Amino acid sequence: MRKHFDEIINSFICGFSNGPIEYSNTKIKAIKHTAYGLRSFKNFRLRILISFKHSFY
Repeated sequence: MRKHFDEIINSFICGFSNGPIEYSNTKIKAIKHTAYGLRSFKNFRLRILISFKHSFY
């Protein structure tokens, strides 16, 4: 904790978070897991885009 004290304080001052990125990575990994065996990357890409159609992207 002492080693990263400055970074922790800066996170409270700036207010930025990597939470949305971590959420999207987790969601894509879940889609990848359930879509195992899809024949084309195009279908995989479309499935990801459909799942994020109401998000901040």
